[in-house]
Amino acid sequence: MSFPSFKKRSNTPELMDDLELPKNELEAALADLKMVNTLLGGHAVGMAGLKPFLSREIPCHILDIGCGDGEFLRHLHKYCSKKGFKVRLTGWDRNSESLEWGSSQNKDGMDIQYEVRDIMEFPQLPEGEFVIICNLFMHHFTDEQIHRMLSYWSDSKCKAIVINDLDRNPLAYYLFRLFGVIFMKSKIAIHDGLISILRGFRNSELKQFSLSMGVTTHQIQWKWAFRYLWILHLKEKE
Repeated sequence: MSFPSFKKRSNTPELMDDLELPKNELEAALADLKMVNTLLGGHAVGMAGLKPFLSREIPCHILDIGCGDGEFLRHLHKYCSKKGFKVRLTGWDRNSESLEWGSSQNKDGMDIQYEVRDIMEFPQLPEGEFVIICNLFMHHFTDEQIHRMLSYWSDSKCKAIVINDLDRNPLAYYLFRLFGVIFMKSKIAIHDGLISILRGFRNSELKQFSLSMGVTTHQIQWKWAFRYLWILHLKEKE
């Protein structure tokens, strides 16, 4: 068994970030990771970050960047419909096949817009005010790329950025390794799950990102299972 370092974020690429990965291998890996995510709390962290921005009077445009097949957006739509919250929902992802499948899963009355966007090409952001959410997305990028993305978003009419991502924690790493060997079928999912943790964050690193952007009001909360909920309130930048 190898013993990786947890001092700095890893830059090792994840296999599933390769758009040329065979479809059957990608689907098997996604199924395993979806199972893990469901067992460890599902959408709870992302939902906790968005709830303060939801309203029954004022519509809120929520942009899910790196939305995959849109599963979180569909969950959010059901929640808002039940509670009477007014929302406009948009999902961006660079994988057109994931978005096509997600669109096919929309139930009657689900007004969710899916758009193919490569975030590193810095596509034009929506007009008007909106809130960005990133679920397990940021760890795919280097510190420099993250800083560029956040700076670009903060120069728009974005009200806040809600980020749900991984704690770079040795206990999380070895628990996932054990869980993967016992319960997961996809070697790609096991590999990428471990790399994801090594690409995760420490509290001090998130704080430094916030300060470097001039965001005076930010929240960083540790959540089960080994997640950080990081919220940047952009309307309160210096």
